[in-house]
Amino acid sequence: MSGEAPIPAKKLEILKLAFDRFYDGGFHATGIDTVMAESGISKRTLYKYFPSKEDLIEAVLDQYGEGIANAFFAPVMAAHDDPREQILACFDSRRMMLEADRRGCLGIKASQEYAGKHKGITARGEALGFYIEQQFINMCERLAVVAPAMLGKQITILFQGALLLSQVYGNPTPFDSAKGAVEILLDNAAR
Repeated sequence: MSGEAPIPAKKLEILKLAFDRFYDGGFHATGIDTVMAESGISKRTLYKYFPSKEDLIEAVLDQYGEGIANAFFAPVMAAHDDPREQILACFDSRRMMLEADRRGCLGIKASQEYAGKHKGITARGEALGFYIEQQFINMCERLAVVAPAMLGKQITILFQGALLLSQVYGNPTPFDSAKGAVEILLDNAAR
């Protein structure tokens, strides 16, 4: 989402370790010692890049957001010129979403764990949700419908709901139902 300079290899290694540890154990329940266990990376090196656990969490969320942008939306946008087809393709990309992770959205988890406790972490978690919403709004704006923001938000709710249920069920069938609802929304918005 940001397009900054490449991340140093050691810093990226720490982010990857922290990502899995925080995803599996939660943010509050996972201490720095757990993040670094069996890594061979010293705490001194960790604190060189991340002065606090909260700084590390923020960086993990930033990296996670970049992954969503690069792994999901960029290929969909590149594969189709028509915004309607791009929107529908997001619901056809369920295989990638299911293979990616069944542990849920790390941004939502962060927002829930840090609500009222840390503005930076909560803001990053919320930003991930808004990023996805904004992608759908942008596509809807290119459709030239009367209320593109409302339509984009409705599509986002269907997408997030399908993603959540697919992760819970362990299969992609909720995306089929959601795609059908999106097609109805798009048809009605075009009238």
